[in-house]
Amino acid sequence: MKRIYYSPIFPLVLILLVLLSFPALAAYRAHQNDRDTSTFLQAYPQARDGKLDNCYLCHTGGEKEAKYLDACDYCHAVFGYKAPHPEGSLEKTLNPFGLAYLTAGRNAEALARIAGLDADGDGFTNAQEIAAGSLPGDKNDSPDAKEAPAVIYTRDKLARLPRTSQFMALDTAKAGDYFATYTGVKIWDLLQDAGILDTATDITVYSADGYSRNFSLKEIKEAYAQGTFLARYPWIKYPSDVSYHDGQQLPGKLYYLLAYERDGYPLLEGRMKTGGGNGGGNYHMSGEGPYRFIAPSTRPVVPDRSAWSIDRDDPSYPYNPERPVLKNADYCIKTTVAIQVNTANNKVYHLNWPERAWKLVEEGELVVYGAIAPPGNWQ
Repeated sequence: MKRIYYSPIFPLVLILLVLLSFPALAAYRAHQNDRDTSTFLQAYPQARDGKLDNCYLCHTGGEKEAKYLDACDYCHAVFGYKAPHPEGSLEKTLNPFGLAYLTAGRNAEALARIAGLDADGDGFTNAQEIAAGSLPGDKNDSPDAKEAPAVIYTRDKLARLPRTSQFMALDTAKAGDYFATYTGVKIWDLLQDAGILDTATDITVYSADGYSRNFSLKEIKEAYAQGTFLARYPWIKYPSDVSYHDGQQLPGKLYYLLAYERDGYPLLEGRMKTGGGNGGGNYHMSGEGPYRFIAPSTRPVVPDRSAWSIDRDDPSYPYNPERPVLKNADYCIKTTVAIQVNTANNKVYHLNWPERAWKLVEEGELVVYGAIAPPGNWQ
C-alpha cells in the first residue's frame, strides 16, 4: 500500500500555518534552557539574536578522528550527549573566552570580572569585542577585522547554475524516514561559482536559527552510491506517484545538494515554532526552505525506526543508535542561509549575517563567504 505525504493542497495549508507561526529566532535554540546563555544575555542584552547568541561564543571546533568538527559536533563528540561526562572534557571544548568565563566562576560576576581581559589576544578587551559584535574567544574575529568576501545568491541566480534532481532516502533519528526527490544545485558547483580558493579545506553550513555543521571538501566533491527503493516498511513514506517497486535498485548517484524544490514544489519557508517533538515544549523548525542543504547517505542503508518508536522489534530494523552509518537526515540542514568556506587555519570569518538571518529567509537569499574570490561583495 502506498503512503502519501504530499498533496497539491498541502503547500497552501502549510503556508497559512507558517504565516501564523511564532516570531522568528536568530540563534540556535537546542540549548535554550542553558543557564550560561541566559547569564550572558542578561549581562549583554544587545547580543540577543546576533552572532554571539550561539554556542560558539564559548565553544570551539576541533579535530576528532582526523576530521574537523564545528563547535556543536565537537562538543558532543568530546563532552558527550549524556552524563557521566569524561573528566576534563568540558574544558577541551572551550575557546579562550569560554575558559576565562569558567575559571572566573561561570556566573554573572565572572562575566564582569573578565570584561577587561583580552581572552583571545587580538588587542581588544572582551567587553570591546562583545560591544562590536565580534567573538571574544577567536583572534580571527575582532572589531577591526575586514568583512569576509561574500556572494549573495537569489533563487534566480541559483537557477542559472546546473540543475540536479535526485530521488533519495532521508534517514532520520526521530522525525520519520521518507523518500523524496530534491532538486537544486550541487554544493561543489555552487562553491566553484562563488570562487572558492585553492586553500579551502571545508565548509560550515548554517541554518537561520544558528544551527551548523561542518563538511570537508572531500565529502562535498564525492558522488555516492544509490540504495534500493523500500516500500515494505510502514515507517518509510514516499510519494504516491512513485514508479519504483519494492527492492528496486535506484539509478544514478547522490550528491551534496543545495535544494530549492521537493517533489516538484518549492521548499516551504522555514519558521521556528514551540511544542511538538517528544514531550513538546522544545523549539523546532516548521518548513525546510527556501533552501535546504541535502546530505546523502555515505553508503546504502535500510532506514531504521524512529527513536520514539514504541514497538522496535516487529518488523525488523529497530532504532539503532550505535550503527556505523550516520542518519543522513541529521545532516540535511533546513532553512540554510549561509555557507562559510574555511581553510585549515581559519574557521571564523567576519561577516555579521546572523542579525539578518531571517531577512535572508524572507527574501530568498543565501550567502556564501569566507575563503572565496567572488565576483562581488556583500550588499
